[in-house]
Amino acid sequence: MSMKRILHVEHSACTSQLCQIRDKVREACHVLMYSDSDINLITLVIDEACTNIIRYAYGGESGRIILEIFQHENEAIFHLQDFAKCIDKSCLELRKTNILEPGGLGLQLIYQVMDFVQLLPPRGSVGNILELKKHLPKGSQNDL
Repeated sequence: MSMKRILHVEHSACTSQLCQIRDKVREACHVLMYSDSDINLITLVIDEACTNIIRYAYGGESGRIILEIFQHENEAIFHLQDFAKCIDKSCLELRKTNILEPGGLGLQLIYQVMDFVQLLPPRGSVGNILELKKHLPKGSQNDL
């Protein structure tokens, strides 16, 4: 089975855009037949990843975020692409954190909710592509 694109949207890397991104993620997850609880968790993860791009990759400067969601066999694949300076893969490594101290909990959430997390090489000389994968609910892969 080939990879089917479910969603392709581009937004400014600005917190005011997060609501629209969340709405698009929810719509796509409904198409992929995730449960309401999974939709909420996936939406939270994408929101957290976008927030990290805005805060850390762009550091408050203007930029763009491209979100693509694909369906391939029994999983959904989420790509978040930015055009900021390339980051080191070590930024995605989980660290032991004190739950009472700020920092690191968002990344733990991402790893807890998603089945696979990796940083792909950029499609040019700059940028980052965060790839997140989540198994589809039983029965949904044949219905699309």
